[in-house]
Amino acid sequence: MMTPFHILSHVTLGRLLLASLLLAPPAGCSPPADDGEQTPVSTTAQRGPVELTITVADDHGPVGTPVSIEIQALAEAGATILEPMLVIDESNELGAFNVIENVLRPDHPGSDGRRIWTQSLVLDTFEPGEHELPQILVRFEDRRGDVLVEGIVESNAIPITISSELGDQPSTATLRDIRGPIDIPLVNWIAWTLVGTSILLAGAWIFFLVRRNVAAGHDTPPLPAHELARRELDALEAEGLLERNAFQPFYFRLTDILRHYIEGRFGLLAPTRTTNEFLTDMGTNSMLETDQQNSLSRFLRFSDLVKFALHEPPVEDGRQALSMARTFVLETEPQPDADQAEGDE
Repeated sequence: MMTPFHILSHVTLGRLLLASLLLAPPAGCSPPADDGEQTPVSTTAQRGPVELTITVADDHGPVGTPVSIEIQALAEAGATILEPMLVIDESNELGAFNVIENVLRPDHPGSDGRRIWTQSLVLDTFEPGEHELPQILVRFEDRRGDVLVEGIVESNAIPITISSELGDQPSTATLRDIRGPIDIPLVNWIAWTLVGTSILLAGAWIFFLVRRNVAAGHDTPPLPAHELARRELDALEAEGLLERNAFQPFYFRLTDILRHYIEGRFGLLAPTRTTNEFLTDMGTNSMLETDQQNSLSRFLRFSDLVKFALHEPPVEDGRQALSMARTFVLETEPQPDADQAEGDE
């Protein structure tokens, strides 16, 4: 309920802001710069049973803008890609670019019978000019015959242009001379004084509201991981994603809930790991029983097929996956100590 003090404060603040807008000198406006559309560029190489495609999301961009790269290898049945396809050393450099993100996604079957391996990179550079994404070599093993054959498929280099407002050689740019003094009319001082006062009052009022909300939030302790997971699972079921055949959003939400529960319950960094990395960490941890680890492994790999390979399972499979998640939370939630249980009796 708002008190008279709150009402008066809101009215006063509103009048001050209105006055500052009316008295402030008009600011110049300019339409946003048109960055243009992205120009994806790709190159494809074929050797034996493997087809390698390198795709650059945009081969032109300003300095410091991230450049997205996708490496995709399609292998026929009996051939296997050796992971990781592109090894990034400790320097995190690839040619003239810095690697700021490197994600290796789980392999999955494609629609044409071939298996797909994908690795995504995000690069950037602060050196303008004409650069090249270097040739990428991907190793594979061919077991289609009686003898194992190891091979390498190699992509072509891709040119990438990095532009700068200072030109290709920013070191040669010169600074402009300092302009002379200019007269500032008195009316500007009055306007800017009102603007500054209004901003200070608004900032103080926002600080007061945030401080009060933070203090109120401290009174409520956070929910335990298992209770939070149950609430989120109930909310997911109530959305009816399965009934609308929205399989990908459903499995993304379901695995995210389960991964955050595992992090909150056992301290494993499940949300930030790929499925393979998480399963490796889980295998070295004794907190989960073997049956629970096996069940969780099958569930995560099946969910990856739905999320990344556009697999559309029956609706009943989704309901069973939701039930499995609830059972996993129930079996792994904290249990009261034996002494405490006897004392309660």
